[in-house]
Amino acid sequence: MRPLYIDGSPGCRVVLDEPALRVVVPDKADQLFPLSRVSRVVCNGVVEWSMSALLACADAGINLLFLHKNGEVRARWLGRNDERQSLTQRLVDLLARADGSQRYENWYLSMEKMAARSFARRMGLAEWREVPVNELRQWLSQSLSADGRHQANLLQGLLHSELLIWLPECGFSNDEALLSGNLDLASDLSRILLWDFYPALLASGSTDASSALAAMASLQQQRADRFYLLFRSTINKLHQFLLGIN
Repeated sequence: MRPLYIDGSPGCRVVLDEPALRVVVPDKADQLFPLSRVSRVVCNGVVEWSMSALLACADAGINLLFLHKNGEVRARWLGRNDERQSLTQRLVDLLARADGSQRYENWYLSMEKMAARSFARRMGLAEWREVPVNELRQWLSQSLSADGRHQANLLQGLLHSELLIWLPECGFSNDEALLSGNLDLASDLSRILLWDFYPALLASGSTDASSALAAMASLQQQRADRFYLLFRSTINKLHQFLLGIN
């Protein structure tokens, strides 16, 4: 999802064209912004809003910020928090469907393919766009030493532990309904995000077993900013996927 910025002008108005917001500006083509893809709205200057558009944003959990022309905050319109933050319930509802597990699996596989192809591109593989994920796994298994595979397992555990902290902050809690559905989101995401660490693991040498954990913790810390950006990107894609379920 992306923020929507509206630079106000005489006659500029926002109306509901369900399931989207329609931004109307005189002498310009109307623009449509699906509510499911809008994270928040910032209006600078004079922008007229229809009540139906305001209420649709409230129902979708979209916050609006109105600014004076000089940039100072003029007013806020706060959407319902539960709709956007209760992502666990959306996931539970998905898994309750007859095709829910398969749809989630398809999403997971698409994310894994994206991560694996990024890894293949960084490794300079000529056919990185087409290489199957299973072939990349086999290649990794052959390329990583026993120490390297041990380091990968340790690193995945460290990523998993970090995700257990980050996921609730993004609206995903540890829910019994998810666990009973054999879904471990932190574990799934750790496997996806681990692909970004493989080039560093392949380039590193062997480490003593007693210091392997400290070495992996150091590697995770060195790449903390990138890890968090990749995590947020993946969560945003999951959010969009769940919002798009009908």
